[in-house]
Amino acid sequence: MVTISLALTANAYADFGLSANVATEDDYKNLDNKAGLSLGVEYRGDKFNIGKDGISYEFIHTDKYAVEALATSNNYGFEAKDGKSFTGMDKRKISIDLGGRVIVNTGIGPVTIHATKDVHASKGYEAGIKVGGIAPHPPHWTGERKLTVAAAAGLRYQSKKVIDYYYGVKDSEATASRNFYLGKSAITPYLGVEAQADLTKHISITGNLSVTKQPNAIRNSPLTQDKKYQAEANVGFTYWF
Repeated sequence: MVTISLALTANAYADFGLSANVATEDDYKNLDNKAGLSLGVEYRGDKFNIGKDGISYEFIHTDKYAVEALATSNNYGFEAKDGKSFTGMDKRKISIDLGGRVIVNTGIGPVTIHATKDVHASKGYEAGIKVGGIAPHPPHWTGERKLTVAAAAGLRYQSKKVIDYYYGVKDSEATASRNFYLGKSAITPYLGVEAQADLTKHISITGNLSVTKQPNAIRNSPLTQDKKYQAEANVGFTYWF
């Protein structure tokens, strides 16, 4: 994933932004394009934030933890035109996931716990926990160049409705080369490393590399590559005005 963000502000901080994200897609097979581009707006405020991980409102904050309401999109779906594996299939819509998260500051880095419900597409639930990595809201420019690199590990839970919607195959969609498939709930563990470099007041670079262990509920789908492990990469550039 490559992220480019542009921000506009009238003070010392970069509060408003326009972002462009390019994300790698590697779990589905026979994709015509394994990288997707999305555009959006970024905002950094005291409590309200719009960023690459969605929209959040922080209603409890202490030195040790924060509690936030969260609106994000965990799954992007597909259309029949996206690859030959989807020919003749109904469109799977992008998810709109609403919920919350708790961020706890510990000696080994932030621990982030979230839970959301897709109110737009699958109507299923997701939850997860991440230990380490870069905090969801990194600080503004502090006046000095800084590079932060942190390991991260976590688990992601997706309910049966989520897996079946994005990886299942209906009776009406089954063919000689694409069997009917009913998805089940899944837990996906992952390991990775995340980095952020603040180069100047106007320029910062972020990135991460992660490896996930694909659960059988996803691997067994006729829509996916039968790989035990999947790698994802993300590089981002941000220019702050």
